[in-house]
Amino acid sequence: MAGLFHRLVERTLENPLLFELQQKLFNNYVAVRTEFGDHLGRDNLRILDIGCSTGTCGGQIVDMAANAYTGVDVSAKYIDIARRHHPRGRFIQMDARRMAFDDASFDVALFVGVLHHMDDRLARDCLMETRRVVEPGGRLLVAEPVFTPGNALSNLLLTLDRGRHIRDAAGYCALFDGFVVERQRYFRFSLHRFCSYVLSPPSAEGAKGTAA
Repeated sequence: MAGLFHRLVERTLENPLLFELQQKLFNNYVAVRTEFGDHLGRDNLRILDIGCSTGTCGGQIVDMAANAYTGVDVSAKYIDIARRHHPRGRFIQMDARRMAFDDASFDVALFVGVLHHMDDRLARDCLMETRRVVEPGGRLLVAEPVFTPGNALSNLLLTLDRGRHIRDAAGYCALFDGFVVERQRYFRFSLHRFCSYVLSPPSAEGAKGTAA
């Protein structure tokens, strides 16, 4: 029965309009903006949002009028909706493992509720490519759900989530090869507990040393 319900949820949310409605009704993205306010609260940033879907999250946590925002997603349907609803942003259908951006093109990159949809290999490939396109002095901001002992409702909903790779804090951290973890903590996101990370890529000197 649980498997049938899970497939029904997946099929329903494959519709981008229903998925966007679900995001607006049940996801408190203001909490993400608050969690990363020290890194997103400035203007004139070049921001890359990986797995941006319909742009609902990006539209609530980033001032697209004051920053150069780019969202990428593999779904053309999601990108079409994002372009219509958020004309101040730039949205591109793209595989995050092979992004058509120059090295060091962005000051900040975001993974918000994306890594738990990826197995380890896919996540590491996307993160490695992200490290390439973020400037050495930039930051990668990550927010992902974790199961919470004693929170039966949250745990049930996460079990039914389309993302099949919900990890604990250490499990997410194990994906961040090549990044320095500057900060890791938890915050409330709607009914759930999320783990947040502020990561930095290696410095230009460190990157040269690695390449050598």
